[in-house]
Amino acid sequence: LTPLTDSRFLFGASRLVINGRLFNGALWVYFILFMVLVLYTAPSIPLLSAFKGASADVLSQERGDFLKAREGLEIVFLYITSILTSSLLPYSIILLYAKKARYRHLCAAIFFIFCISFLQKALFLNLIFPLLVYFGMAGLVTKGRLVFFLVLASGVLFVGTIVSIDGPIWEFQGVESIDEVFAADFSYGGGFGYFLWRALAVPVFTAADTLVVFFDRFRGDELLGATSSLLSAIFQMERINVERHVFEHQFGSWNEIANANAVFFVDAFVNFGWWGVVVFSLFVGQIFRMFTLSRDPGFKALWPLFGFGLFSAGLIGMLFSNGFLYMILHGMFVTVRSVVSGLVSANGLR
Repeated sequence: LTPLTDSRFLFGASRLVINGRLFNGALWVYFILFMVLVLYTAPSIPLLSAFKGASADVLSQERGDFLKAREGLEIVFLYITSILTSSLLPYSIILLYAKKARYRHLCAAIFFIFCISFLQKALFLNLIFPLLVYFGMAGLVTKGRLVFFLVLASGVLFVGTIVSIDGPIWEFQGVESIDEVFAADFSYGGGFGYFLWRALAVPVFTAADTLVVFFDRFRGDELLGATSSLLSAIFQMERINVERHVFEHQFGSWNEIANANAVFFVDAFVNFGWWGVVVFSLFVGQIFRMFTLSRDPGFKALWPLFGFGLFSAGLIGMLFSNGFLYMILHGMFVTVRSVVSGLVSANGLR
């Protein structure tokens, strides 16, 4: 209901037109070189360790060491990986599929392998979700494709969850109260119980625990952007890692590589109070309006990644650390030449 940027998505709006082959080629050459560097300098590769039968504790430590525990200049690996895998590469893959590029399947496979190499269980969804959206918009969804993606997504998530814990897979146990489930110390039983608990309960009680920590440890004083490493550096504020304070509250110990992230409107409240919730929500709504109006299939297909990310992260982090600030500006002011001819004619993209 707020057409603030609608004019940017109408025919005739002035845009910077860039060569699609150059854009995609440069991005993928950079990513492949970066991927080789990250894998070569990693202390270990969690996926290979899992195949060798490493325990859940060992795999957990290796996941942290792979990116989060890097030191020196290698700290930037985490931020580059986040930007590439959260927005730029998914966008590029959709462009490759939109123009039926010869190497589209190979690029998708490389991206998928990198995502699962360090056992970040949900990262590969950054490939699955945009592809499903694109196939749906282009009228290319078939039962076979839908079943394949659902089985692939469920299988990888389940296997990733299983290797993350020690113990049986199918063990279940009763609970006396639903309150037991929505707590960090819940004894979930087997691997399948952990899978359900992690997906359904953790985001809910983490949002509540963030508010508890905010009022107990920070006396309810608005943090004014100090939770963001970028904003705290720009405005010379002390960096406050609320996510680690919440993790400590939940599990009783401080962990330098573990975070407990909450939904975006909780992060907005912690930083800027109710006005933050209102302004951030209006801004998020405007971004989804951009996704709806855009004729660029790559940009349009990113909406589930943006929405999924907001479920477990703050808007500030999504914009800066996940690369969505650039993608929003790209969607408003840039056109990739290789997909211009197909934007109007493709079924569902008019």
